[in-house]
Amino acid sequence: LYELSDEPKRKEFLDDLFAFMQKRGTPVNRIPIMAKHVLDLYELFRLVVGKGGLVEVINKKLWREVTKGLNLPSSITSAAFTLRTQYVYIFTLTFLFREIIFYRKSLFYSFN
Repeated sequence: LYELSDEPKRKEFLDDLFAFMQKRGTPVNRIPIMAKHVLDLYELFRLVVGKGGLVEVINKKLWREVTKGLNLPSSITSAAFTLRTQYVYIFTLTFLFREIIFYRKSLFYSFN
């Protein structure tokens, strides 16, 4: 997951996420895979936050857009459900504080 990009924020994010998961007792032992593609947790998080956060993506049914943003094959009929399930499992309510902070910072900085 670190090798997908050399963006410094990626490393910081993944370090925080893996430390959190370890403390929670659910360490990430395997690279998440979806449709034979590595599921980029950092990009998944950025896309969801960029669309207003988990609740907004659920309410507005934006999971298909998130799927496209991750460049996952459109042939995966359950992609939206799977991404939502993965997001909720990995980024639990305890970790969503980071989503709020990340979203607030994004008001001042562009994602591009």
